[in-house]
Amino acid sequence: MRRATGITSADKLFHMEPNSLGRKLGVGVRVASRMLLERASQGSPPTPPVPDVVAPTRQSQVYAGRGKGVARGTRKFGEAMWKPFAHASGVLWLEVTGLFFGVFTFFFGMNTYKLRYEWAIGPDHQRFLVYGIVTLIFGYFTFSSFYRARKKEKLRKLAKE
Repeated sequence: MRRATGITSADKLFHMEPNSLGRKLGVGVRVASRMLLERASQGSPPTPPVPDVVAPTRQSQVYAGRGKGVARGTRKFGEAMWKPFAHASGVLWLEVTGLFFGVFTFFFGMNTYKLRYEWAIGPDHQRFLVYGIVTLIFGYFTFSSFYRARKKEKLRKLAKE
């Protein structure tokens, strides 16, 4: 495809302007990789030998106590932040799922209503029965989803008291 500038799209792909971002980025990556290879070739200083047996000192016991305190504080913070978020998102998920099932219940119920005169006998009797059964199933899913959301909310309130 030729453009008004006279450059085809393939030419533009393989030709890079001297001041383009891609060219600058490519040069920067090459320079950085060269520097990294030079530093890696110099090597790292040798590590000091580790003694075989280290006797626990007072200072190590203090740090161990602090580590346990930090772990306990982190756990409490996680409970304080994560549990309400998980509860709210769980209730919201149940409500959105109930709404989703409610839309299908409405659709199938509407079609069941359109075929209401075919309930006893007629050419669309089977369609009426299928729509009716599917409406009841999705209605049950809708009701149970909202019921579970309310039940979860009540249990949360009772647990707070």
